[in-house]
Amino acid sequence: MRVIIFLSTAIAVIILFIFQSSFTVSEREYVVLTQFGKPTATISSAGFHWKRPGFLETANRIERRNQTFTTRPIQLLLGDKNPIVLTCYVCWRVREPLLFFQSLVNAEVAVQKLGDMVNSQLGNALGDFRLNNIININPEEVKIAELEDRILSNTNTRAQEKYGIKVVQVGIRRIAYPSIVADAVYNRMRSEREKEAMKFRAEGQEAATKIRASADREVKEILAEAYKQSQILKGEGDQKALKIYSEAYGKDREFFEFTKSMEAYTEILDKKSTLILSTDSEIFRYLSNPGGNKQQ
Repeated sequence: MRVIIFLSTAIAVIILFIFQSSFTVSEREYVVLTQFGKPTATISSAGFHWKRPGFLETANRIERRNQTFTTRPIQLLLGDKNPIVLTCYVCWRVREPLLFFQSLVNAEVAVQKLGDMVNSQLGNALGDFRLNNIININPEEVKIAELEDRILSNTNTRAQEKYGIKVVQVGIRRIAYPSIVADAVYNRMRSEREKEAMKFRAEGQEAATKIRASADREVKEILAEAYKQSQILKGEGDQKALKIYSEAYGKDREFFEFTKSMEAYTEILDKKSTLILSTDSEIFRYLSNPGGNKQQ
C-alpha cells in the first residue's frame, strides 16, 4: 500500500515538474523567459520548449503579428496657420522581442508610446503643408500621401531604435475642422463649387447656342432647297399644262373655249352671288346660246 502511495506521489510530482518546466510557442508569438524579472532567453521558433520550473523562470508571451490602433484626435496648425484636427491609424509589429520587452513590457504601453510618437511627428511635418494640400477638389494639389510617408519614415526609425518595433503603415484616418474655422471652410468650398457650376453653365449655354445656330442654318438650307425644288417642279408642271392646253386648243377650239367658260362660271358664280350683265355679254354666250355661236 505504501509503495502504491509512493509511486502515485512520485508520478504526480513528475507530472507537476513537467507541467511547470515546459511550454509551447505558437507561430504567432515570441516568448521572453525571465528569472525574477531579468530576461534570460528569447524564443522565436514555434514548438515545445523547456524552462526552469515554477517561479524560477517565467514565460512572457509577445504577439508577433501585425497590430493596429487609432491615435487620439489632435488639433495642430498647418504651415499657413490654419488649425486642423487629425486622427491617424497605425499598423505595427514587434521586430526585436527582447528590446520590446525591456522597454515597453506589453502592447498596451506600446500603443500609448507609438500614438504619442506619431502625433509628435505629425505636428512636425504639418508645418510644411498648407490647407489646400490636405483638402482640395484638385487631386494634383493634395499631398496626403507625402505627409503619410514622412510620418511613417520618421516614426519607424525611432520606434525600431527605442522599442524594437517596426511601423508597417501610418495613414490619415479622419480629418476635421475646429468649429471656429468650419464655417469659413464651408463657405470657401461653396464658393468654389458655385464657380465651377457657373463655368459649366456658361459652357453649356455656349454649346446650346452653337447647336441652335447650326440647326437654324440647316433648317434654312433645307427650306431653301425645298422651295427651289418646288419652283422647278411647278415650272415643269406649268410648262406641261401649257403644252397640253395648246395641243387641246389646236385639236378642238370650240370644246376648249367651252371648258374654259365653265371653269370661269364656277369661279365667279356661287349660291349667294348676284351679277347683272347684258345677255349679249361674251361670257354668257353658252348660257343664251347652247350652240355657243357668237352673236352677229
